[in-house]
Amino acid sequence: MRRPRVSVVMSTYNHADFVSRAIESVLHQTFEDLEFLIVDDGSRDNTAEVVALYDDPRMHVIPGRGNRGAAAAINELIERSSGEYVAVLNSDDFWPLDKLEYQVTVLDHNPEYGALFGNAFFVDRSDAPLADELIPHRFDQPNRSPAMWLRQFFDYGNCLCHPTVLIRRRCYSELGMYDNRLRQLPDFDMWVRLVKHYPLLISDRVLVYYRWLPGDNVSAVTPETQVRSAAEHALIADRFFVGVTPDFLRDGFADLLIFKDLPSEAHLDIETTFLYLRSESYFSPTYRAIGLRKLAQLLASEHHRTLLEVDYGFGDLEFHRVSGVVDTFAVSEQGPRGGLIDHLLPERRVGGTTPF
Repeated sequence: MRRPRVSVVMSTYNHADFVSRAIESVLHQTFEDLEFLIVDDGSRDNTAEVVALYDDPRMHVIPGRGNRGAAAAINELIERSSGEYVAVLNSDDFWPLDKLEYQVTVLDHNPEYGALFGNAFFVDRSDAPLADELIPHRFDQPNRSPAMWLRQFFDYGNCLCHPTVLIRRRCYSELGMYDNRLRQLPDFDMWVRLVKHYPLLISDRVLVYYRWLPGDNVSAVTPETQVRSAAEHALIADRFFVGVTPDFLRDGFADLLIFKDLPSEAHLDIETTFLYLRSESYFSPTYRAIGLRKLAQLLASEHHRTLLEVDYGFGDLEFHRVSGVVDTFAVSEQGPRGGLIDHLLPERRVGGTTPF
């Protein structure tokens, strides 16, 4: 049996009023070589009954197993799918009818790219355009190298629109699925992993009509989502530089490195740890907590301690001064205070050469 080119996956949850719009935007795509996999993640309204009204041989409705979390439901659909490309749609959003045709054409002609993203047009519950002052996110991003994407993510967080993505199946096979422990940022965690292995393409075309439902969207700003987003960002940031090579780090963070020529894996460990401590972004308090923990661990390693002391002039006493200057566990009312700590870290070397 021939595989479809594209697998569209959609988890539904309490979107009886909107899911028809989402389904029809897939079934009416100008690109028809697709399969459409849907699972209901324990809806308490009649979403499942609305989905059951549709009869199309390309649709495959997977029996739900209760509310497990969106990432778990999407992972199951991806594992069951067979297309060369995977597209993810939220059950309250909908697509322009030429979305898949455009994206398949672009990625077919650019085989080196792992995924193609686009822009979002925000609508309200009646499909009317959202007023500019109510738009919560901006997804118009320029194209960047993979290393500069990692720098963008480190400095500013997530800025890619998940329901616009068309991604090669092999990316999931090689890098793993979405982490269902994350509710707010499973897509961000995926993009951080993705850019370490594949370049991304960003289009300025609108590739999703994103329905903004204040109080109902998973990404809506509430006290709970803000606290959870900060916690999840910390979990992702803790493994931010896992798998990064010296060349990759230099391409994205050269201006912050102490030594640009890194002769060993241990030097890479030290440089990435200092990056957390040098951060002057919105996430600085989180990064400094991570950096202090990692720095304490490096000082507990005999090999790393020797390099820190000999090559960086940094030991226990310097650690004491760093840990005592900035409150790393609370956000200052005046915002990030990067300048207070930078003078306590090793100076960046002119020319970036090592002392060897």
